[in-house]
Amino acid sequence: MSAPTGRVEHVAAKKTLVPWTRAKPAPVVVISGGESVLVRKAQDRIVAACRKHKDLETTHLDAVRYEAGDLAMAAAPSLFATRKLVIVDSVAQCGDDFLQDALAYVGEVNEDAVVLLKHSGGNRGSKLLTAIDKAGYPRIDAQVMKSESDRQDFALAEFKRAERTIEPPALAALMSALGADLSELNAGIEQLLQDTTGPITEAMVDRYYGGRVEATGFKVADAAVAGRSAEALTLLRHALATGTDPVPLVAALALKLRTMARVQGVSGSPGQLASELKMAPWQVDRARRDLRSWNDLALGQALLAVARADEEVKGAGRDPVYAVERLVTRVSAQARRH
Repeated sequence: MSAPTGRVEHVAAKKTLVPWTRAKPAPVVVISGGESVLVRKAQDRIVAACRKHKDLETTHLDAVRYEAGDLAMAAAPSLFATRKLVIVDSVAQCGDDFLQDALAYVGEVNEDAVVLLKHSGGNRGSKLLTAIDKAGYPRIDAQVMKSESDRQDFALAEFKRAERTIEPPALAALMSALGADLSELNAGIEQLLQDTTGPITEAMVDRYYGGRVEATGFKVADAAVAGRSAEALTLLRHALATGTDPVPLVAALALKLRTMARVQGVSGSPGQLASELKMAPWQVDRARRDLRSWNDLALGQALLAVARADEEVKGAGRDPVYAVERLVTRVSAQARRH
């Protein structure tokens, strides 16, 4: 496992994080960031590439409980293995002994070894990262995905890599159910890919994840905003009867109405607005469709009703169930009236 070729090119691009999809072995490679799904996927790619060598020897180290000399010993040439893989966890919390040994190792690596360092973020170990950058070794991007748009892009890329398609309504349903957490979203994608064939449809997503609190809340919100009061109340009462708390149900309605308010009166393509408003393109399209039966006055009244209901279900009212039922009724009525 020789050092990366084109050292000058690597140095020139040293500040650019490499996507996890391009993670590969190098004498020293850093997985940089705290998004556990991306850390695991990047590590899996590197480990799989290393395991092509049958004589591979793998060692796991913890930078927090590290003892001086461990890294040099683990990565040193061996009589019994011609390839070595050393995986080091918790580099962002490393002690001085590890930092000193790692800095020394970067200056004189074993070209037949891969030392994989996992750094979740923060200033600790920044001197080491700078030395690794200057030496031209890669850093893999595993930064936390904070926006739903980024998580949606991740989902689309995963389906594309699997050579599967997902219909837009199915993607919207999947993001509503699992999109708040990348680990849950990734697990859901893996299950759908494993258990189904052909295009991913909304019915498939609903069968697997339609019972989640998030999905149930958005179904209630969709029906209420469309003015389908009977359907909205039926969904709401079923959710409440099966133990769903009123708070996330109100939150789902609040999110939908606020998204509509952000899109209302703003021109531009879904892609442009998604970037400006930090939303996913499908959210822009959905909000625009929802707004067809609303005007400014109706939306303002609904937002005031949401604010009141939010206070009531969080302790300001005597009956949270009544508060959310009244909210759904009022939102449905506003949609029908205007």
